[in-house]
Amino acid sequence: MLKKSSIKSSMKFIMYHYIRKYNSQYPYFNYLEKKTFNKQINYFKKIGLAENEVEIQNNKKKFILTFDDGLKDHLYAAEALKKKNSLGIFFIPTLPLKKGKFLDVHKSHLILGKMGGKISLERLQFYLKKKSINNFFNEKEKRKFSKQYSHQNDESDKVIFKKIINYYSDISKKSKLLDTLIIDFKVKVSLQDFYMNKDEIKYLSNLGMIIGSHAVNHNVLSRLSYSEQYKELKNSKECLEDVLGKKCDYFCYPYGWKNSYNKETITILKKLNYKNSFCVEDRDCSKKDFILNPYQIPRYDCNQFCN
Repeated sequence: MLKKSSIKSSMKFIMYHYIRKYNSQYPYFNYLEKKTFNKQINYFKKIGLAENEVEIQNNKKKFILTFDDGLKDHLYAAEALKKKNSLGIFFIPTLPLKKGKFLDVHKSHLILGKMGGKISLERLQFYLKKKSINNFFNEKEKRKFSKQYSHQNDESDKVIFKKIINYYSDISKKSKLLDTLIIDFKVKVSLQDFYMNKDEIKYLSNLGMIIGSHAVNHNVLSRLSYSEQYKELKNSKECLEDVLGKKCDYFCYPYGWKNSYNKETITILKKLNYKNSFCVEDRDCSKKDFILNPYQIPRYDCNQFCN
């Protein structure tokens, strides 16, 4: 945990993903245990958890918890925050809502969570060779994203697998390849058990939580053309506004690090009248961020607060 003296200096946004119990069928899955989450929010509440949206815009010196990916886990988080009269921001990717499909990023999490990095990477490479998939790697992007995941403590094979799938594989081909691995490894998780549905997202909104966009497909936006990015940001915003019956003002970059988006992304966010967007950066958020960089609001990873 951070020292109280440093916590009181300015606002801190914290990023969460999976919050769940251990599942023996997925022994390699990365997640935060519910008891650890409860320990964190109790700690944050003593110092100050944001209670309303006004505190965000006024940059009150408090913690604000954010949750990515529209996971079913986040129902638990929202109800826990509500009990403490506190606010959370929940960023929803809309492909599962509109098309009833798993996102590629979560297919890879499930594969790695069940099989681990070594076996997953070996089988991925086996199928690339077996199916003679040409030009699956973009060498320019491979160099550009070479340091991705260096901040994590994952095993090397797991890191390589995630880099390939998320950062320099052919976006048009990776989904079918992941589906092959899903079948091969007998990964069986239902969409209904993994993602929140429309009614559950509305329920979060009715609890007083903020619902933001996390694009449609959760691809690295900087890998997409301007028109592709525009569709991702526009269609996801419209989908959520249709579900909620009110404006969607906030956006969160898939993957979040600064090379995961570009100037075109920010131009589109402005054009579509998003109020703020959030990235991943290990620092506090100052008043200057909201004035000078409203589309690059920094967030800490929740794992920095596990001790």
